Amino acid sequence: MRIDLLRHGTTGRDGYLDGRTDPPLSDAGWDQFRRQTQGGIWRRVVSSPRARARAAAEDYARRTGCALDIDADWSELDFGRWEGRKRSDIAAEPGGAALLDAFHADPAASAPDGESWADLQQRVARALDRILARPEPAPVLVVAHGGAIRAALSHLLGWPLHQLWSLRIHPGTRIMLAAGQGGDGAPWGEIVEIIQP
Repeated sequence: MRIDLLRHGTTGRDGYLDGRTDPPLSDAGWDQFRRQTQGGIWRRVVSSPRARARAAAEDYARRTGCALDIDADWSELDFGRWEGRKRSDIAAEPGGAALLDAFHADPAASAPDGESWADLQQRVARALDRILARPEPAPVLVVAHGGAIRAALSHLLGWPLHQLWSLRIHPGTRIMLAAGQGGDGAPWGEIVEIIQP
């Protein structure tokens, strides 16, 4: 089946760790979303409950009449005490740069009082398995976040999560995948196309 993973458009807060923090899409973010979904053929949209993803998904579903599922497992990583803070500000604190490096290198690491990458990957894997259990002839559009999309790619492609930082997923990026489950039930996927905003 085909699954399109679409990172929500920009909120104008690039460089901030916004996981549970939920700023709205900027006008540019709405433009990015509309360009990436223009002429789309999705009959089902699955969205994170965060407003920056959900509002655009709801708008698309309303305009096209397609089915919409809100799934909390597609939420962005919880950054704990780093929530809503700028990466550069964290890095400027004593020991902050080393903490950020460890956070990005080790799937078991988490922000202080936050969620680990391994926990994110576990819940995104559940969400993907639910989609794959209901294969559909038409593609499915997933509107989510950079971290959740990286976790999905790691799950489907078998790539180590820490290596996915080499893949640029700007706000508004859409990644088209062919995906399914093998005879043993294990998920598989391949990237068909990456459409930058």
